Amino acid sequence: MQPPKVKRIKVYLVIATTIGTVNSVQAMQQTPPSTSTPTQTSESSIHNSIYAALKWTFGESFKPEAVVGLRHAKVDSNGDTDGSDISISTKFIGGFELGKLRAKYFNGNETIQGEIGGGYDFVKGIFAGVGVKAPYSNIGVDYQYSNENHWLPYFMLDTLKKYDKPHQTLTCPANNTLNGNTCASNNIF
Repeated sequence: MQPPKVKRIKVYLVIATTIGTVNSVQAMQQTPPSTSTPTQTSESSIHNSIYAALKWTFGESFKPEAVVGLRHAKVDSNGDTDGSDISISTKFIGGFELGKLRAKYFNGNETIQGEIGGGYDFVKGIFAGVGVKAPYSNIGVDYQYSNENHWLPYFMLDTLKKYDKPHQTLTCPANNTLNGNTCASNNIF
């Protein structure tokens, strides 16, 4: 039989080893602070613009027509842009004469949009058209149903600039902090 002092030391040694092992296992189970990718929230903005323009129709006259219109655009933070446009044109050089009442749908990005539409020419009747809109300019072609020369290409200079994109919002899950473009965990253990 061992003296009580040696027995007591062995018991203390077993207890200390057990506690150390438990603490080591707990430390291995704890994960270090983690990082994750933030969620991007797409914002959008609405632009309502009244504009003026000068329009030249090829094959008609060198004299421009005056155009006044309203353009309604929805612009997303990634640049996607779509909306509608309504305008009326008039001949103003050499006498006043109503030209075309036009409605368009457009889709593209904040800089360039494709357009499709139609309307009524007060002299020639119903027409349909396609075009491309860029900052301060527009080109397109109209198909005039009742005209001998069915295809009427045009060029327009206008007062509409490039659309401004709204900013994207970055968010992190709960208990995380945004650090640049990364979410860092606030949990220490």
